[in-house]
Amino acid sequence: MKARRREWAWLAAGWLLAVAVFRGWPGLDLWVSAQFHAGAGVFPLDEHPLVHGVYLVVPWLGRAMFVASLLVLLWAWRRPASVPRPWARRAGAMALVLVLGLTGVVHGVFKDHWGRPRPVHVTEFNGPHPFQPALQRSDLCKRNCSFVSGHAATGYVLMAMGLFGAPATRRRWWAVGLASGLLIGLGRVMQGGHFASDIVFGALIIGVCAALIREAWLRLALARRR
Repeated sequence: MKARRREWAWLAAGWLLAVAVFRGWPGLDLWVSAQFHAGAGVFPLDEHPLVHGVYLVVPWLGRAMFVASLLVLLWAWRRPASVPRPWARRAGAMALVLVLGLTGVVHGVFKDHWGRPRPVHVTEFNGPHPFQPALQRSDLCKRNCSFVSGHAATGYVLMAMGLFGAPATRRRWWAVGLASGLLIGLGRVMQGGHFASDIVFGALIIGVCAALIREAWLRLALARRR
């Protein structure tokens, strides 16, 4: 119980801090992106082989994680004795976070409806649209917009691997997921594809989705015991 409360407290603190920073200093996004801008709308690292390679691979990695999760779940259903329960749970958590968190919330709710133009599309970097702060909805972008980063969120999904485990396991996989998402997100900022706040709020959104899935699973387990 204490571990659950701490996790929710950390998430709440993260949200409060992120909202305070990016509302109080919206220009921080522009300042960070400007560090990778060479002028005339050019972000030189966009075509760097490593950065561009990660950009291309990450969506396929997300699809591979989903297919692998389904295969493990199918195998566990067909032959329960051949799949350890922790791995079946990990597969279930991964599939749920990918479907509900990444596809449902990140893409379905925010990227396709928030309307925030990407850095390469704002006037400060020689684009056609005015800059929009992270928490301000807009109609300047119609689909697959900047807020939040789907690539970074795919990295954050690795948090799900520890979702149904002990506190130490959860902390370890939260760290792995955060590190993966931040590194992938840094690449997208270097490319001019996302602002820093897109990366930060992507972590918080996936974190909340994962925590809600865990909460539902715990309540279901408790109801079964009763």
